[in-house]
Formats: sequence, C-alpha cells, structure tokens
Amino acid sequence: MPDIITIKLAYTRVYLIKENAKYLVVDTGLKGYSGLLEKGLQENGVGPADISLIVITHVHYDHVGNLAWLKEYCQAPVLVSSVEAGMLEEAKSFTPSGTKLLTRIISGIGKIYNPYASYEPVKPDLIFSDFISLIEYGFSAVIIPTPGHTAGSISVIFGSGEAFVGDTCFRFYNGKSVFPVFANDVHTLLKTWQTLLDSEALVFYPGHGRPFKRDALQESYREINQKHSFKS
Repeated sequence: MPDIITIKLAYTRVYLIKENAKYLVVDTGLKGYSGLLEKGLQENGVGPADISLIVITHVHYDHVGNLAWLKEYCQAPVLVSSVEAGMLEEAKSFTPSGTKLLTRIISGIGKIYNPYASYEPVKPDLIFSDFISLIEYGFSAVIIPTPGHTAGSISVIFGSGEAFVGDTCFRFYNGKSVFPVFANDVHTLLKTWQTLLDSEALVFYPGHGRPFKRDALQESYREINQKHSFKS
C-alpha cells in the first residue's frame, strides 16, 4: 500500500503518493499557491529529486495552476491525456457546466469572470490516449480514461485500491453522498462511474473534498439512476 500525502491549497488538493522511495504527484492545485506547495513538500521531507512523475487528471486551471512551477522545481515529466495536451500547451481552460441550478449559476459566473482561470502554459512530456501502466516509473498503478467532467479526464488507480480521480467525483464536507456537481457530459460521467465501480478501486481521492469509499460511490450511482435526475 502506498503512502499518501495530501496538500490542501485553498479548495483544491494535491496528492503525493510514495512507492519504492519515489513520489507520484497528482495535480498541482490553484495558481498562486506555489509557495504553500513548496512548504508542504519540504514539511513532508519531499525533495525535488524524490518526484519522478506528475500526472494531471484534467486541464482545468485549479488543477494545473502550479504545474509550471512544479515542473521547473523537480524536472519530473508531466503526463496528461492526448485530448487535453494541446490545451495545456496553450494555457487554455474552460469552466465546466453545472448539473444543478446552483452549480449552473456558479458555472455561468465563472465563464464571465474568474481571476484564477489563467495559468502558465506547460509542454507535456507524456501524452496518454487509452491505458498506461506506471510500473516503469516505479508505481504499481495504471491510468485509465474517465471522461465526463471533461472529455480528457483521467484517473490513477493503484493495485492496492487507491484511486485518484480528479473531478470525476466530488464529496464535500461531511456529506455521505457523492455528486456529479460539474460535468460537460453527465451521461458519459455516469458511465465512467460504472467503469470505476467495475475496477478494483476501493477508496477514491477527489480533487476537491474528502476521500470516500466504494460504497458511497455505489449508493450515489444507484440513487441517481433510480431518480433519473439528469435528462438528455
């Protein structure tokens, strides 16, 4: 089982996963927090040479905000989906659509004005298209496509059951439910949830909110399908 370090940057989470004396970093949080990210690394005894790979679950500003800094800091390769590699190189980011009235309002405001939506462009080193094992990088994990929140969203799943899912699933505060809060394609996202439930993932680590177990995702998936909450 890998060691997992969570660094909270405002409302985002950066994950450092340690296996075989090396670290995999998943996402880099909201821009403007590179100082706090560096402090978090230092407090946990993680030096630049300890990081062997950076994985970006999707190219939204709150997940790539400190990527340019981190890549320069540790010189580790950056892996991203082929669907969103061009966006990363051109520093493009789009606000996803909301799935409920409140999140539609939030999304609408974000599309009009968001002071955090910009970030520095980064050229990815590894471009992922379908399925990739991370064994050669020293991690007992695979990366799979998990579209829905964005077309190029991906997740990292370790053999021991830890899944790092970006914004494929949200769980805020102490709530028991998992929500598809923002998604460009809700129906595709729910198919992705089924893919995750068909995998060996046991605990899910989202980009926002606390980790949750498989039964929470299973229950929410069942409830959403029963209620037909999302229409075509």
